[in-house]
Amino acid sequence: MLKIGQLARIKGESPYVYEALTQLVNGVNAVGRATGVDPSGSIEAPSPIGSLNVTAADGIFDLAITDNSQLNRGIFYFAESDTTPAFDQPYVHFMGSSRNLRISLGNQTLYWRAYSQYLGSETSTPVTFGSPATPVTGGGAAAGPPLQSSSGSGTASGSEGGSGFGEVTQTSAGPVILR
Repeated sequence: MLKIGQLARIKGESPYVYEALTQLVNGVNAVGRATGVDPSGSIEAPSPIGSLNVTAADGIFDLAITDNSQLNRGIFYFAESDTTPAFDQPYVHFMGSSRNLRISLGNQTLYWRAYSQYLGSETSTPVTFGSPATPVTGGGAAAGPPLQSSSGSGTASGSEGGSGFGEVTQTSAGPVILR
């Protein structure tokens, strides 16, 4: 969070400036906590989710994430599906702040994993459905069209699963950028 190292000295020299700066720092940090970002850099990745449960019938997949870790406002969830347990070309399903997703993908067999991320953090470690990853078959008569190649999510390519909004990097000039 934002800190001003010279506040103690400013307090002695100019109490009014000190009070104004303290209110500004507190306000900026409150906005950072509420939005899941750190105004002075990246924040710590959230803890891994507790579990992912997936059921399917008639081509509809129903996902439920259990996340009992300590959370802050601004948490986002992602689910990924792939035809292989290696998740080489995962399809990213953005869940927003919801921990449930119901999606029609037809009668295909998919592996699933999920993770969370704050806007200003790296992703949590992905958690698969089943250990090892267990396939789930959609069932039903509708197979849907063949899968296209994954385009990825955020700033990540289709082969970079588990990236959410993208990876946070630090430039030499100091500001945080997403790559």
